[in-house]
Amino acid sequence: MKTPEVDEPITLVEPDPQWPALYASEAERVRGVLGAVVTRIEHVGSTAVPGLVGKPIVDLLVGVRSLDEGKAAAPRLVALGYEDFGEVFIPGRLYLRRRGPPDFNVAIAEEGGAFFTAQLAVRDYLRAHPDEVKAYADEKRKAYAHGARLFSTYSQQKNAFVTSLVERALAWASASRGATPSPETQT
Repeated sequence: MKTPEVDEPITLVEPDPQWPALYASEAERVRGVLGAVVTRIEHVGSTAVPGLVGKPIVDLLVGVRSLDEGKAAAPRLVALGYEDFGEVFIPGRLYLRRRGPPDFNVAIAEEGGAFFTAQLAVRDYLRAHPDEVKAYADEKRKAYAHGARLFSTYSQQKNAFVTSLVERALAWASASRGATPSPETQT
């Protein structure tokens, strides 16, 4: 069996008001096949941040109690048309994708683990800081304008900004503990 290629061509688009509804529908399908393995599903990535340009790919963060449970359940997502790349690039996170349109990525990680926590911190930080949304959008546009048309080169070109963004978001989240959580729909 041939392993699918992780790298792929990308496009950058303006925000689409349909992204939250696409997330909600797909989250329901994912929860339906994964069942009790799921502790929480969250909409993350650029499509979860109002006003942020991004790839037209809706990202779902699936929380599980253990990555082993996630690995055992991943074939159920393959049955829904997802490609399973396992722990590619980021230890502790399983990466699956389904290309449509609409396009979806699923990240499976231990709820409360470093990857899970960072994803929510970045999303919530961007939602609370419009100036950071603008700066991130500018960084994305710059990378794309400089020819980053593959996922790998696009990610590499904005890596320094994203690393710094994650640090700021985690510091903000740590300082904000005890505040009311974001009103994200949990499924």
